[in-house]
Amino acid sequence: MMKTFYLQDWVLKIDVEKTKEYYNSITVEEGCDCDYCKNYIMNCKTFSKEVMDFYTILGIDPRKEGEFMEYETDINTNEHLYMGLYHLVGKIVKRPSAGIRKWDDLNIIGIDNVKFIFTDELDLVSENFPRPVLQLEFEVTLPWLLKEKHL
Repeated sequence: MMKTFYLQDWVLKIDVEKTKEYYNSITVEEGCDCDYCKNYIMNCKTFSKEVMDFYTILGIDPRKEGEFMEYETDINTNEHLYMGLYHLVGKIVKRPSAGIRKWDDLNIIGIDNVKFIFTDELDLVSENFPRPVLQLEFEVTLPWLLKEKHL
């Protein structure tokens, strides 16, 4: 059943139960097994309560990949910029502002060090994912936690 969410200036209709059912049906191992993805998954255990609560209210298990990618490393701090996306069963009812860039400050929901936006410009949606589909994109800088050294 679709519920209405008011998140800052976003108005969304999301079926949390269907989203949760999908994430419960896949395993962490079904995602990529490169060291960058393993590091992201390990960092999920360190996310703040607020970030985890955000994922939980949407029905998302952040360890289970929609898609996440490491973009750059700060060699001085050993921090890695990750960007990625997750899918939800739902749709956008109202955006913060029409006609602006997707990652404009008006669209961003910031929780701790994570930036989130919603979009209906979809990428990499599984054939098995229930419809309608809404995409949650994120950007976060994370430390390297794996024992293995990264390149």
